[in-house]
Amino acid sequence: MPESADPPRRRSRWPLGLGAAAVTLAAAAMAFGPPGGAPLTVTVDRPAPAFELPNLRPGQAPVSLASAGGRPAVLNFWASWCEPCLNELPAFQAASVRLAGRVAFLGINHRDGRNPALDLLAETGVTYPSGHDPEGEVAVAFGAQGMPTTVFVAADGRVLERRTGELSAGQLTDILDRLFPPAT
Repeated sequence: MPESADPPRRRSRWPLGLGAAAVTLAAAAMAFGPPGGAPLTVTVDRPAPAFELPNLRPGQAPVSLASAGGRPAVLNFWASWCEPCLNELPAFQAASVRLAGRVAFLGINHRDGRNPALDLLAETGVTYPSGHDPEGEVAVAFGAQGMPTTVFVAADGRVLERRTGELSAGQLTDILDRLFPPAT
């Protein structure tokens, strides 16, 4: 090789590694909600997709938005493998009891096994209906981008808000009071 020829340049792998790390972080954010535990709120204002799922509890009626009976509805997408879901489920149960007859609460068990999901319902004391969606199709239809996701639906079937991330009891109460105030 003549002395004046430049040696071949080696490409750095650093940008490739940085890109892979960014993709991994983005995927984790989508799977587990926004950083810092603050729920991500999206105002939607569109018709809710129709769905019907087998009830997680064998022998119980299927779970659908139509089963809300014309009442506003809270759809909570959860899974037994989701720690924030475990944390928030008791608050959803308490709110469902407090608002019984006025707001329907429906759980959507997302990409989960039936037995672990039933165990979590028993552990958290949740009694409102939960549909079993092992393929996650309903979450996709509602635009869920992580677990847990909660969708608030008006009595006329419009999606009002979608929240991604764990909701505290206080946050849930504030949202419910704002979106579904008691009749005066």
